[in-house]
Amino acid sequence: MTAAGKAFNLSNITPLSPLQFIDNLMTSFATQTEQIIQAEVDKFKGSGPNTHEIEIYHEDGIYQYVEHYCGLTDEDVLLEDVFTEFFPSLNRRSAFQTIYSRYEVELQALCLRYQRTLAGKGFDKFDGTGIIKAHNFIKEHFPAIDKSSEWESIDQLRILRNRCIHHDGKVYRESGTPFESIARLIEAKPGLFHHDGQADTDEYGNAKTYSDGSARRKGQYILFESGSLGYSINAFKAYTKVIDQCFRQAS
Repeated sequence: MTAAGKAFNLSNITPLSPLQFIDNLMTSFATQTEQIIQAEVDKFKGSGPNTHEIEIYHEDGIYQYVEHYCGLTDEDVLLEDVFTEFFPSLNRRSAFQTIYSRYEVELQALCLRYQRTLAGKGFDKFDGTGIIKAHNFIKEHFPAIDKSSEWESIDQLRILRNRCIHHDGKVYRESGTPFESIARLIEAKPGLFHHDGQADTDEYGNAKTYSDGSARRKGQYILFESGSLGYSINAFKAYTKVIDQCFRQAS
């Protein structure tokens, strides 16, 4: 084969993901989300809250001062915490739920496409809904994926998504015990996901830390940091890639 022939050998070309368009779309969405969040944080840090003077007793020179920003006051909340941490996390959490839902729909559509080639039970006959239904179809045809690290990451995100939608992001059970899969996610990626609340300490008053050395929080709700959306997208991309590789080998 000539050098030109080798250059155009299709076997040398990395196949595109079957969800390439969705990958690009969600990556752009995540990028824009982070830009908007950062702009709002910078705006708060730059202009800060306004101070409102309330006259209590003019004759005695007694006044009350209230800081306010975007409809909230420092009597309601800790303004800096809300506008530099809580609201950014809330926006990312909403975006995460959108990203998850979009991939959930697209993975089910992908299963229907693969069904035309693969023999056996039809996709609609499998148990479960959403991601679980798609994965039940996938592991029926490609059993090795069920024990893969790619699926473990998606399953973590599935549990996290359900806790966000149904329990406002609370990652502890009513008994006070954590959900193990989310606890593993936080331990592995504390720069992307961590607890809310104040810094945690042990019985001797020493600061507890996460695996990266950052201060551990003792709240029961999860916070999403910058990079968490990209991590979620990459997890879906990796899962889709192993599915597509198995499908190509079986076709």
